[in-house]
Amino acid sequence: MRALANETFTPARPWVTGNLQTVADRIRPASHDLAAVATEQRHLIPLDDGTGDALAVRLHRPRLAPRADRPIVLVVHGMGGTIDSTYVRATALGLLRAGYAVARVDLRGAGESIEHTTTLYHGGRTADLRAVVRGLADEPGSEGVAVVGFSLGGNVTLKLLGEPHEGLPIVAGASVCAPLDLAAGVDQIRRRVFGLYERFFVHRLRQDTLASGLVLTAAEQATLAQVASIVAFDDLITAKHNGWRDAAEYYAVNSSAQFLPRIAVPTLVVHALDDPMIPASSYAAVDWAALERDTPVRRAITPHGGHVGFHEAGAELPWYVGRIRRFLDGVGPHRR
Repeated sequence: MRALANETFTPARPWVTGNLQTVADRIRPASHDLAAVATEQRHLIPLDDGTGDALAVRLHRPRLAPRADRPIVLVVHGMGGTIDSTYVRATALGLLRAGYAVARVDLRGAGESIEHTTTLYHGGRTADLRAVVRGLADEPGSEGVAVVGFSLGGNVTLKLLGEPHEGLPIVAGASVCAPLDLAAGVDQIRRRVFGLYERFFVHRLRQDTLASGLVLTAAEQATLAQVASIVAFDDLITAKHNGWRDAAEYYAVNSSAQFLPRIAVPTLVVHALDDPMIPASSYAAVDWAALERDTPVRRAITPHGGHVGFHEAGAELPWYVGRIRRFLDGVGPHRR
């Protein structure tokens, strides 16, 4: 399994295990002040699926030394996250310092988008990212859009990158700790640390659902109050309200591993083998030799780092921030 790892980093003490790397941001959260390095514009991007929903987006431009030949980087949060999640702000800060414009989006039913949406995000809702990319495409100075997604947002990102882009100016992408196999990821979350991770996510999912504009029947509301697993939530809410038979069908249709061979733009897949929420077997199942020979997909897999942790010794920002920046720098000047 360790043969999968092709890069390394040194964990900061005391965050030396996968679980500690994973929870470090909650134990000692960092604010990552974006206002000090960037200007901000707020956008509300309408979705054209007949729901009347819209997504809240914050677009930041670096105050000093903006790079005119760089894409706007769209950062996508994961399950239970928002644009203010520590990993989103850390990524935005690092890229803004490097001269990139950065857009942060709250997905349906999350953060600032809650009051503008009547439906919820899920692991395959790529149409929403298409709408945001389309909205960013005409921003002054834009040389395309690079999409960077975390955890479940990473799954959506990789699925998007492997789908036809229909003329959208998507020029690159990256994922950090994407599940690749949604069913395997959910099962891993259920089994680790006595179910603590799952209870956390179920609580957040229930909260976000009740705070959203999603219309639930009385029976659904009663069942939601009793939901104790992510699979049960996806059976009740995600699958039922999006036209799938059950959670299993939702997972099968939207797992991003099947989209990797179809990706045609430079893409970096970042992961840690000690991620407590995603089994390493999901990454071992990928034929990386063939993928890196036949597509522009590249991996940055480390033995350690936890789930969206990568807290590095002596570093202000997580290791993945610099790794993504170097990858985007190496993609070269972008032209539509």
